[in-house]
Amino acid sequence: MPRFLRRALLVLAGLVLVTAGFDAATYDARAWQADYARLKQDMAQGYANLDWIAAHRSLDLAALDRRTTAALDGAHSHVRAFLALRRFARAFNDPHLRLVPGERPVMPAAAVADAAPASAAAAVEADPPAGKDCAAAGYEEGDHAFHFPFAGLAGWTPMRTGDFPTGMLGDLGVLRIAQFGEDAYATACRQVFRPGIGGRELQLAVRELEGRRLVEAIGELRARGARRLLVDVSGNGGGSEWVTEVVALLTDRSLSRAQPRRVAPACDRSIVWRGAAAPCPVLEPEGERLTLQGRGVWTGPVWILADHHTASASEDFVAWLQQNKVARVLGQTTAGAGCGYVNGGGRTRLRASPFDVRMPNCARFLDNGTNEIEGIAPDVVLPMEGDATDQARALVAAISR
Repeated sequence: MPRFLRRALLVLAGLVLVTAGFDAATYDARAWQADYARLKQDMAQGYANLDWIAAHRSLDLAALDRRTTAALDGAHSHVRAFLALRRFARAFNDPHLRLVPGERPVMPAAAVADAAPASAAAAVEADPPAGKDCAAAGYEEGDHAFHFPFAGLAGWTPMRTGDFPTGMLGDLGVLRIAQFGEDAYATACRQVFRPGIGGRELQLAVRELEGRRLVEAIGELRARGARRLLVDVSGNGGGSEWVTEVVALLTDRSLSRAQPRRVAPACDRSIVWRGAAAPCPVLEPEGERLTLQGRGVWTGPVWILADHHTASASEDFVAWLQQNKVARVLGQTTAGAGCGYVNGGGRTRLRASPFDVRMPNCARFLDNGTNEIEGIAPDVVLPMEGDATDQARALVAAISR
């Protein structure tokens, strides 16, 4: 579902609570409490960041539970009950833990790659048709343009436009990657779409086309004399596992990082809501490190420009390159979204309202042991809002060191 439509549906669903008879006369606290009880159970067993937030952010789960229970008992309307659950979710300050319009869960195309069909029939079942066209398949055209005020820099020469804008500043090539999700490239989707194409097949076809365009963009910068490369992922809210293919373009080295950890509790953890210590961890044990071999499309020095809106898969991009000392990061601490939804993630269906609660079922950790939901700090802090002249001057000073 396109992101703008998802937001619109969330607003519409909120209006439905008010206009479709969900009022004090029909409010049933028991139904909302039942939803809340299921949500707590699902989170205790399947919310990847629960233990980290309780331990490292000192969130008092028992006190939060008491407040939410009392709020639902005293809500007397569906609107107030919804707001109580929203406050509960927001208390965790986790971008991947959120209320969303209720919908039939669809396995994301990225998850189909994990399957290994034993027959053609199984393959068809694993990759259902994407839809009648790119819009029906959930593709929309993202805003790919530069937002950082590069145009105000003396000597700035814009080059490529389109999906991956580029420019030159002396011997510094600048490459903009605004999205790591294939579904933000509708024009590319239309170029590879054909009737009956599977959702996963379409995703990979768009990825392959955009991968070629990235290689071309980097080659053009190098041909114009770029000796250093700045990759601008400010505002990039994430995407898919495509990010690792992009990482591989920017080095010829072998890289490694900690393996993402998925939820795999070995016991009933419901007592965490009573303030007791978790009897077993929510995450699986730490596994072997991931490795990634660079393709070496670019082998020179790399900078990354990030901000508070660089999130999710984009944080994976930053972590791979920063931790392996391929790139230095400029800007702000990233959003702190971290790992998200593997095979769709976790979801609690609310029966008393037209909403679901989505929760991340994986967590990524930096080499220093920090959960990525705390954000990734830059090597050099830059202003990313406010006066454009100040931003430009700070950038020039940073890359001139």
